[in-house]
Amino acid sequence: MHARINQTELFHTTVGQGRPMLIMHGGLGLDHTYFRPWLDPLGERVQLVYYDHRGNGRSQRPASFDGIGHDTWAADADALRAYLGHERMILFGHSYGGFLAQEYAVCYGQHLDGLILSCTAPALDYPEVIRANAVARAGTPEQVDTVNRFLQGEPMASDAALAEALRVILPFYFKHYDAEVGKEIGKSIHYSAAASNHVFSTCIPSFNTLPRLSEIAVPTLVIAGRDDWITPAREGAERIHDALPDSEIVIFEDSGHFPFIEEQAKFLTIVGQWIGSLRRGHRKTG
Repeated sequence: MHARINQTELFHTTVGQGRPMLIMHGGLGLDHTYFRPWLDPLGERVQLVYYDHRGNGRSQRPASFDGIGHDTWAADADALRAYLGHERMILFGHSYGGFLAQEYAVCYGQHLDGLILSCTAPALDYPEVIRANAVARAGTPEQVDTVNRFLQGEPMASDAALAEALRVILPFYFKHYDAEVGKEIGKSIHYSAAASNHVFSTCIPSFNTLPRLSEIAVPTLVIAGRDDWITPAREGAERIHDALPDSEIVIFEDSGHFPFIEEQAKFLTIVGQWIGSLRRGHRKTG
């Protein structure tokens, strides 16, 4: 389904019933499909609202990304919340979706009962750590070259080129890479090179939520994979957790960037229990 909001159209679909949990995908240049079917069982506890950000996936592609930033994508998410008739919700952000979820929580925290930040960071101010992690994992020069192209903001020529680049480095994102899982992830994604090019060239250089994280008062679950090469716990989850006044941190020891895939059962249990501890407006006590 598509929601017409903020002069654009956002694709969205729901799984389950109950209180809403909006799911923000990463990339950018990807879409919501890489979460499925792995997150779907949470639909037994909440209504999962999957959607594609403006300019990504099955959502409307703008003629130009000029003027579009994290504030735009956060405003879109809040407009989608209102469109769906939800006064309050839980927000789940993974990877780049976690960047946008932090922006949302700062600007629209009054609409949140809880915030889950999975495998993300408050700033990408550690390129040498990312590059060193890539070199340590790389099996081919092509993989190192592809990482360097992303870090340098080199534009992808087409959606197909972005798909191929991500295919090359996808093994880096797992502690135990399974090629069949890799194929499953990639088969449904509608790639957007324009979105990826825009964020790497324009948004990431100025991205830094560290000065504002203390403004987020909503209960937050911060998640990391111990073997995550691009948002390591030290640079990502630990800095977020240290800055948030009401947060818990869980590090998945046998995972990379996708703990909801590599340690699915544990992930669903921990997230499900944490969701169960939330009440509207505050956490349960006692």
